[in-house]
Amino acid sequence: MTQQLPPSGAAPAVVPLRQRLPPEVRVLQILDAALVEFSERGFAAARMDDIARRCGLSKGGLYAHFAGKEEVFEALLTRSLAPPDFGQMPVLGNGIRPLAQWVVDKLYDSLGRPGAVATLRLLVAESARVPHLVALWKRNVVQPHLTLLGDILRAHAVQEGWVPSVITQEPWLVVSPVVHALLSQVVLGDADPQELAHYRQGHVALLCELLDPASRILPPLQPAAK
Repeated sequence: MTQQLPPSGAAPAVVPLRQRLPPEVRVLQILDAALVEFSERGFAAARMDDIARRCGLSKGGLYAHFAGKEEVFEALLTRSLAPPDFGQMPVLGNGIRPLAQWVVDKLYDSLGRPGAVATLRLLVAESARVPHLVALWKRNVVQPHLTLLGDILRAHAVQEGWVPSVITQEPWLVVSPVVHALLSQVVLGDADPQELAHYRQGHVALLCELLDPASRILPPLQPAAK
């Protein structure tokens, strides 16, 4: 909706009217604007006034959602770089490959989050300036998800009778190939869809081998017939 100013000899200006939006929609707009401001100016130079102006809010309207730019930065990390939700556990007893495929699909779907690559680029650039925010994000967002993922893998290992392996004790190893894929996009640009599909296939194969090391052990040689 726009408001037409009265004619005054010059071409009439068109002034956008602020719209009342649901809080969750407004927060997404704020985070989109903040990502642009932080990326262009850096965290230290970015101002709440500029973030508010970019998303069409008054400064007071912005502070109604966030207490300051540190809180905005933390929310941006949580939105774009949080690990996937592993809450819906797959059915036990279906073997290794369905579990590995489920985990990989969850992880790579997170690459499609709004601004994931741009936010990672920002995190790499700004982590030394806001280490307390990065530590808070790791403790409150990343670590609980990794703990849950480890619990899921260990539950399946017990159910399936798999030999304990490093992957069930160190679930961060499960996430490492996705971090590699994200960093590749930060450095080299958007990945080709075929390349991402290749990553996913390799990731599934890797998890299958690491989840059940016993499946790779060859049976003992039979004595040669006399």
